[in-house]
Amino acid sequence: MDIVLPILGLLMIMALVVGATIKINTLLTGKIINFLLNRKLLLVIASIISALFIYAFVMSISYMNWRDFFWFAYSIAVIFTVAHYTPSLVSYLMDIHQHNLEDAKEQALREAE
Repeated sequence: MDIVLPILGLLMIMALVVGATIKINTLLTGKIINFLLNRKLLLVIASIISALFIYAFVMSISYMNWRDFFWFAYSIAVIFTVAHYTPSLVSYLMDIHQHNLEDAKEQALREAE
């Protein structure tokens, strides 16, 4: 059971990355991409989520053992890590998308000749 949660977390992150690469065209034209590029706003949201998580943890502290404290600290670290590195990942995916579009245009020109 202890190994299931980290694996599930990694699978969720992979699903988000794959989903972002598939839907990058719609994200580039929408306002979602601007939200994901705003690191300060993401860190504020991560702080709010962490505060709620801490409140829930403190309310149930009498039922905890030392492993739960470790997973609590790990969860808080993951929340802030995702908020910190999301803008970098999104800008990297945007660069990859731009290069793919340029390569497709070059390939279309080569095929037309």
